[in-house]
Amino acid sequence: MSATKLSEAGLKAVEDRNWQDAITNLSKAIEQSKSPAWLLARSQAYLETNQLRKAMRDAEYAYCVASERGNDKSRKQMIEATYRRSVAHFRAKEYANSDKLAVWSQRLAEGMTVKSSAEVSKEYVDEDGFYRVTVEEAMAEDKNNDEGTANADPTSRLALMMGGGDEKTKPYKKDWNKAHMFRATVVRFLEALPADDPARKVSVRLVPTKPSLEDAKGENDTKMKDPEVESAKARSVQSAPKPKVENANQPFRSQFYQTDSSITVSLFMKFASKEDTGKVQVDMQRNLITANQIPRDPSTLYLIPYAAIDPAKSTCRVAPMKMEFTLVKALPGKWPSFGREELSQPDLSRLSPADESPVPISTSGSGFVTRPPSIVSNSVPTAEKSKGPMYPTSSKLGPKDWEKLGNDEDPDEEPKDVDHFFKQLFANSTPEQQRAMMKSYTESNGTSLSTDWDSVSKGKVETEPPKGMEAKKWSD
Repeated sequence: MSATKLSEAGLKAVEDRNWQDAITNLSKAIEQSKSPAWLLARSQAYLETNQLRKAMRDAEYAYCVASERGNDKSRKQMIEATYRRSVAHFRAKEYANSDKLAVWSQRLAEGMTVKSSAEVSKEYVDEDGFYRVTVEEAMAEDKNNDEGTANADPTSRLALMMGGGDEKTKPYKKDWNKAHMFRATVVRFLEALPADDPARKVSVRLVPTKPSLEDAKGENDTKMKDPEVESAKARSVQSAPKPKVENANQPFRSQFYQTDSSITVSLFMKFASKEDTGKVQVDMQRNLITANQIPRDPSTLYLIPYAAIDPAKSTCRVAPMKMEFTLVKALPGKWPSFGREELSQPDLSRLSPADESPVPISTSGSGFVTRPPSIVSNSVPTAEKSKGPMYPTSSKLGPKDWEKLGNDEDPDEEPKDVDHFFKQLFANSTPEQQRAMMKSYTESNGTSLSTDWDSVSKGKVETEPPKGMEAKKWSD
């Protein structure tokens, strides 16, 4: 079979999260041609199966080949390869290496030359060789350069919503943002380490030397081993049978309950011992929760809340049979779900910014947007309660003074119109959902908006005018 057909099968397997088929087909294709795109895809498959050294090796090789070719795709591939290396080192708990590579990914996205790598490698490294950087320093690089779209025509606004407005001047802005948001997680784990921890040492080369792919052949177990686990194995004489490791292709069983101000989420998993529960490291951000050392292969958990949370007030409890997260909502209100668990490193650039709460999305079973939900007010309720009616009321919400309805609106608060809702909806959607939205909105003449590509792709989306109205052609 030709390399092209093998690569197509491999890339389709990656899309379907069929990692073993992806590795098999891409390996055969790479034997015929060392394409950076194929190497990066196989690197992702190795990463998802916890074969971290192989994932690093493929990413390094892809970086070198892309640099040698020097075509219009090379810098993009070098940025992606560096980011992939950063994620692999993070999974290996080499946090200094991970953050340094994430920084180099940002520098490449900014257009920095390869010659500058020596200077970048020395940043935040003290005289003893330990990497010292804080979350504040890492997040201070945020450029905050989003362009306004208020005066743009509808077509231009839609292009900007799709991320096309900056392509000429800032072609790698999304890559920069992705690395920037990933650093928020990495540096928090780094800050939790002792000052002289070996994981604070930077040992990685920003510009790698081309590795040998032949070394990967014949290796039965290339998964990186946790030193603590290996030490425990050596000390144990008679150990009880280990519980079955959870399948990484399936999310943990979950349940949740909530109030207007908080939500408690339980993820059910089985730790080998009570001591293992103390090894779990948890990092909470407003829109992402990351946990390391969980009983699954790979051992990193990604939890994306339905809406923004307050990390400072939220807590996590680890028990032998479950992890329990008590998340304080940034804005009060009921959520339709706790959010979702990602089985692999999420695309952080697609998450809402840390200082902005995502707008809840309400969809029907078919994936069609029913209507924009009401926006929860940011105003803090006052201690004074409105006077209720003098007559009895059976309302569950209690008495309401209808004379004061609307008086509690903040006149200084900028209203969030329908445009704002749809921008948020589009920005928080996957590429497939965005494609469905574009097709349904265009073909239905603006009367339908669907996020379900499986349904929309089957045929033309018909015009559905509101009740009491009739759709007519321009000629009519």
